[in-house]
Amino acid sequence: MKPLFAIDITHDKKNEVFNGAEFITRTSSQEKRDDLESKRDALDESLKGAKLPLWMRIIKCVCGYFALIFAGVSLSTLTTIGLAQAIKNAPLLFIGGAISTAVWIYLFVLDAKRSKEVWQEQHADTQLESIESDAQGIYDELGVPHDADSVDILLFRYTEKDGEKEPKAVGFQTIIYYNVDIKAYVTEEGLHLADLEHVYTFKSSELVGIKTVHKRIVIPLWNKEEGVNEGKYKPYKITPLNTGDFSFKTHHILEIEREDERYGVYFPCYELDIFERLTGLKAEE
Repeated sequence: MKPLFAIDITHDKKNEVFNGAEFITRTSSQEKRDDLESKRDALDESLKGAKLPLWMRIIKCVCGYFALIFAGVSLSTLTTIGLAQAIKNAPLLFIGGAISTAVWIYLFVLDAKRSKEVWQEQHADTQLESIESDAQGIYDELGVPHDADSVDILLFRYTEKDGEKEPKAVGFQTIIYYNVDIKAYVTEEGLHLADLEHVYTFKSSELVGIKTVHKRIVIPLWNKEEGVNEGKYKPYKITPLNTGDFSFKTHHILEIEREDERYGVYFPCYELDIFERLTGLKAEE
């Protein structure tokens, strides 16, 4: 099965071409995409000062890690030998844990305050509104309806050996899968998946099933307004990691067949209900 929205790096590790060109039915104008990219770059430049210096971010990360260890040890010892005895047994652990926790809290508050100040000083709200307006203009040009669903799909790189695809991290990266927000909707032509560059169309007759993959994966972003453990996302038991990433136990593949070749659109578990509704298919157990 050929993964769509994925990059084959079997023979070229620098390949940047995503699979799926044969399904493209519409493309937005280059001029509008360039304008949007220019505004995004301008916003990124405006917000550079919002980040803490690298050395402070490293300290924050390290202290957060030790604070978690300290919290875990504290909870386990308090229920067995009590606080006083625990401190007596391991005073350095408690001192170091308390300091790490205090430093992490200080840097967390400082980071939030700094981000808020820079956001206001650079009038980022106005810039963001302009970006969102331009993005909507591109979707309008592509014919994407305003009530289209926003869904995450999984992008990744992979190598192939003996017909088997193996998703791969590149270079020093640890993340393999990247969740990207796109638009999904159905017309009489079939299922459409749209980003700000292309609309990909899959005829209803080409949709053959939804495969379930029982394998824990990690994604770097959370694109939803609701929290990972709130509302309709709570049953999926998505785990926020101390790295800022998110982990879950299963994901799915929408299987498509065209001209005797099988393709797959990979998506996170928390988007299953939307893909089942749009395709009329039920995921295998």
